[in-house]
Amino acid sequence: MERMVDGARYALVAVDPGLSALVLRRDDDSLWCLPEGGVPQLVNSSVEAFVAFNRAYEEAAAEAAAYEGPGDGLSEDETVDLAEQAADALTEALLKRFELLDAEAVADENSFWHIGAEELGYGMSV
Repeated sequence: MERMVDGARYALVAVDPGLSALVLRRDDDSLWCLPEGGVPQLVNSSVEAFVAFNRAYEEAAAEAAAYEGPGDGLSEDETVDLAEQAADALTEALLKRFELLDAEAVADENSFWHIGAEELGYGMSV
C-alpha cells in the first residue's frame, strides 16, 4: 500500500491505526513517521540506519534494565542523584551513537529517536 503526501510517494511499512504509520519514502528510501492528518517526520535516512538504531537502542535498553542503582550506604538523595546521573549518561551515550550512525535522525530534539533515548533514561530505576 502507498500514500502520497505533498507529492512524495510513501510505501506503508507498519500502521498503528488512528495514530500513525511507519513509511518508506520511495524517492530516497528514507523512513518516516506519518501521523494521521499530520506532517511526515524523519525517522531514519535509510533502512540500514533504522536497523543500526534498533540494535543500538536494544543494547542501551539491556544496559538500563540491568542497572541496579549506585549501591548501599548512601542517603536517598545521593542514591537518586547518582541514578539520575547514570540515566543521563546512558541517554547521552545513546544519542552520540545515534548521531554517528545518522545525524539527521536525531538533529531535532523532538525526533522519534531523540525522544526514545530520553524515555529510556527516564525509565531507569534505583
